[in-house]
Amino acid sequence: MPTATPRRRANAQTIAKTQHRVLAWFDAQGRSLPWRATRDPYRTMVAEVMLQQTQTGRVAPAYHSFLQRFPTLSSLAHAPAMEVIQAWRGLGYNRRAVDLQRTAQAIDGEHGGVFPSSPAALKRLPGLGEYTSNAIACFSFDAQVPVVDTNVRRVLSRNALGRDPAELSNERIAGLAAEWLPDGEAYRWNQALMDIGAMFCRSEKPLCSKCPLQSSCAYRAKGRHKKAPVRATRPQEKYEGSRRQARGSIVDHLRRAARKGITVSELAKQMEGDPGALTELLVKLEKEGLAELSPAARTGSPRGLVRLPGKVRRS
Repeated sequence: MPTATPRRRANAQTIAKTQHRVLAWFDAQGRSLPWRATRDPYRTMVAEVMLQQTQTGRVAPAYHSFLQRFPTLSSLAHAPAMEVIQAWRGLGYNRRAVDLQRTAQAIDGEHGGVFPSSPAALKRLPGLGEYTSNAIACFSFDAQVPVVDTNVRRVLSRNALGRDPAELSNERIAGLAAEWLPDGEAYRWNQALMDIGAMFCRSEKPLCSKCPLQSSCAYRAKGRHKKAPVRATRPQEKYEGSRRQARGSIVDHLRRAARKGITVSELAKQMEGDPGALTELLVKLEKEGLAELSPAARTGSPRGLVRLPGKVRRS
C-alpha cells in the first residue's frame, strides 16, 4: 500500500521542475522594465506604489519623470505636497502620492534616510502594506519572501490547483506562494510569475499555447482556459459617475488651478454636481492630504477657496 511520502516527493519533484522551467524562461524572455535595472530601495518603492492598480505601460513614462523631479528619498520627503501631487498626474488613485511621501518622510525622519530591509520593519512604516513591503524587501534586499500581486495569484492558483484565485482564500494562496518559492531565487521567481501572468496567464482568454507552464498547468489540463473565469462575487462600483471619478476630477481641477486655487462655486460649476456632496468630498480630501480648504470652504461657502496642499502632515 503506497504511503504519503512518495506523494510528497512526487509533488516536490513537480514543483522543482516547474521552478527550473520558469526561471529558465525568465532568464531568456523576461520583460525588460526600467525598475528592474536597479536594486535601489527608493526607486523600487516608487515603482511598486505606481504599479498598484495601474498598467505597466502607463507607469514606465511616469516613473522616469517622477524620478527626474524627485531623484532621492530626501528630495521627495522635503518637497511641497503640491508638487508631489502634480507629479502624480495621469496615474490615478492620487492618495498613493500622499502615502508615498508620508513613507519617505518617515524613513528620512525616523530612520536617518536608511530603508529598513525586512518586510516586517517596512510594514510598520506609514503608507506601506504587506505587498509593497515584501516587494521592497525582495527586490532591493534579496529577502526570500513571496511577492503576491494579482498576476502571481492567478498563475499560482491556476497552475497548481486548476482554479481561479476568486475560488481560493487569501490564506490558501499565501500557502501556495510559500510552498512554490524556490530556495534562494525569490527575486527571479517573483518577477517571472508576474511576467507570465501579464503576458500569458491573462484573466480572460489566456495564451496557454505560448505559456512556459502549459505542460504542467492544472487549469489547462481541466480545460478551464476555454471558459470564462470565476470572478469575485462582490459587486464592483462603476467608475462612471462614481465617487472615485469625482475625487479624481476634483484633484485634476486643483492641479490646473495650482497655487492660486479655485472657489467652491467655480468648482461646483465645473463639476456639475450637488454642492453639498461636493463639500463633503472636499473635506474628505483635505483629511487625506489631497486638498487644502479655507475655513469658508469647509462650510460650503461659494466663496471658499480650495487648492492643492502646501505640505503633508508628517505621521
